[in-house]
Amino acid sequence: MGTRTWACPACKALHNLALLITLPVTLFAPAARLAVQSFALSKDDVAPYFKTEPGLPQIHLEGNRLVLTCLAEGSWPLEFKWMRDGRELTTYSSEYKYIIPSLQKLDAGFYRCVVRNRMGALLQRKSEVQVAYMESFTDTDQRKTVPQGRAAILNLLPITSYPRPQVTWFREGHKIIPSNR
Repeated sequence: MGTRTWACPACKALHNLALLITLPVTLFAPAARLAVQSFALSKDDVAPYFKTEPGLPQIHLEGNRLVLTCLAEGSWPLEFKWMRDGRELTTYSSEYKYIIPSLQKLDAGFYRCVVRNRMGALLQRKSEVQVAYMESFTDTDQRKTVPQGRAAILNLLPITSYPRPQVTWFREGHKIIPSNR
């Protein structure tokens, strides 16, 4: 096992840049040669760039379809790869969308798109996907009678959900407006 470094003379000629490619190689015989695919660069070639970057965290409802898009431009062909929490979800392909048909809690995380062409590769900023869910809720009809001005304590089962649920109380069919009393 060793390394070999190649210089890109086309890069030097076109852009006055030095591009060095270092690859690990395994030589099987003293006279072995490593074939490197060559390609011609044009002064009109454009490295990939993103048209948009992810914004604030997105909250999506469990069970819904999620479509993430990677809007990028640059010289074609462009290839895209998707990652979640630093792990590859797809290999490079021409597909710029990542689709989850039915979102689950385990799908929450930080998603990124990688776009590449013959000029290079670019990693998109992280896009946080949060999954909203609520486990089954057991409605318990508890009635308590307490003197006016005293607290009524109800023994309710905890609600497992994300985000934290907003609880609204009703009395005789009318919403109770919270007060500081």
